[in-house]
Amino acid sequence: MDRHLKDGLLAVSLALAGVLSHALPHPMGVSTVGAIGMVAAAHLPRRLMLVPVLATVLLIDAVNGYYSALAMSFVYAGHLLAAVAVRPVFGKIGIRPVAFAAIASAVVFYLISNLTPMAMGFYPNTVEGWIACYIAGLPFLLKGILANALYGGAAFVIIALTGAFDADRFAAAKRH
Repeated sequence: MDRHLKDGLLAVSLALAGVLSHALPHPMGVSTVGAIGMVAAAHLPRRLMLVPVLATVLLIDAVNGYYSALAMSFVYAGHLLAAVAVRPVFGKIGIRPVAFAAIASAVVFYLISNLTPMAMGFYPNTVEGWIACYIAGLPFLLKGILANALYGGAAFVIIALTGAFDADRFAAAKRH
């Protein structure tokens, strides 16, 4: 199959998987978006890497309803920057890189998305307010790590078992 077609199919498949997974009941904060970003970072060329992440969050918000533009900007930036942050981790795909990416992706998203309550004035702009804000977000950080590990781990196992991408795949993706 042509590489460009394969890349496009993967990008569309990841976005569809993300949107469809949100149609199923799931606990708040346990989302597939981080895992989609991990897989996209590992297997798609740079020019397509953010497409499935952005398409997923845009389509989910289109279905569930939009909210504050300020809040959305932090959430979207968190998801996109989390995918960008884990790309260098995938010099080789294996258990350690996937585990590290699951944690790193969730931490990046947590650090950026938790700026929302501060920017919206839910906490005072003091050291105590910042600490309270980030402490309040810790359960979501842990849920994000769990979701990335479960969904991302499952996706990488499925890709490995099906042989969907050859051993040279990531080297080719990094060049573009």
